[in-house]
Amino acid sequence: MKRWSPQPYLKAGRAAGIPEDVLQNAVKIADEMHDDCPPVFSLKHLANLTGVPYPFLHRTIGRTYQTEAYTVFRLQKANAGHSPDRFRYICAPSPELLRAQRWINKHILSNLTPHHASYAYDERNGVLEAASVHCQATWLIKLDLTNFFESILEPQVFKLFRSIGYQPLVAFELSRLCTRTRVSGNPDSKFWRGELSANLPYKDSRIGHLPQGAATSPKIANLVMRSLDEQLYDFASRNELIYTRYADDLIFSSRQPFDRAIASNHIQAVNQVLRAAGYWLNRAKTKVVTPGTRKVVLGLLVDGPVPRLTKAYKKYVSDHLYYLSHPEISAEAHAARKGFNSLQGLINHVSGKIAYGISIEPRWGAEHGQKLKQICDRLLVDHVVFP
Repeated sequence: MKRWSPQPYLKAGRAAGIPEDVLQNAVKIADEMHDDCPPVFSLKHLANLTGVPYPFLHRTIGRTYQTEAYTVFRLQKANAGHSPDRFRYICAPSPELLRAQRWINKHILSNLTPHHASYAYDERNGVLEAASVHCQATWLIKLDLTNFFESILEPQVFKLFRSIGYQPLVAFELSRLCTRTRVSGNPDSKFWRGELSANLPYKDSRIGHLPQGAATSPKIANLVMRSLDEQLYDFASRNELIYTRYADDLIFSSRQPFDRAIASNHIQAVNQVLRAAGYWLNRAKTKVVTPGTRKVVLGLLVDGPVPRLTKAYKKYVSDHLYYLSHPEISAEAHAARKGFNSLQGLINHVSGKIAYGISIEPRWGAEHGQKLKQICDRLLVDHVVFP
């Protein structure tokens, strides 16, 4: 999308007979925008920009649609046991809503920068970079946020769009396109009336949350968390700790003298900051890793100077390659036994594991990529061409 310029807008507006004061007010609004974000003057303007029909956008924002804007899938969390919070709900947006969210993601959210301690959902950073900063730490404090996306509510999203420069009604409409209400138990607030006066053209005042599965949720979460990341980063700096956040995984590490009492105090202090911001720790996933024990951050070993793959990860790949290449074992039978619908499905899965391995340990990954290629050539199945 080209950078917005007022000249073509004014020319087209005057040709269409739009009053000059209306045109100049629109230009003034655009001048107040964040430099890299396009102006959106109204919902009809947004419909034109996204190519999504105005009636659909209006129904979705007003929550008057007869058909849900999302298809919801319930998945059991790994190692959840009998916890009441053992299910994860994935909300897949409808094609029209997905198109609108992708436009918002590409043209607005991608132009904004999260805190430098945030590593998830960022093309410039990732697991390797997040783990690297904790290498050779003697102590680790690993924390996890409960219901991360669902804890970020509609007013926070509205304030994000307002901070970019969007007018209150447009910011409200953008926030509604990026949030979803629960079946029950939604907060109902006068927040919107206070922010937007009684002229709000939508009657549903229920407060939604970020749905896991929406195209906009990851980047919005990172941007909304920026002020909290700043607080936690400052706390870490004052206490000679290193802090990173990868989505809902918070890691603090130290190379200084430490003990469990200090770690416990740090956890309590961090919990107070989180609670004040409306987030809850998952106590079952809170871990303190002491000197002399294996240290894993985001699935990577950080005991040495650079992150490494775990033995379990390497063994998982090696075991598959062993059975796929065994002359007395059917590759198709192995795939079926492991729950794959086809041999090609298993090959694709192992290829993905090796590709990730190449990004962490290139030599190991290249070696196992070559083994997989030889297996695929023998089995006459397609395979990924590794670099």
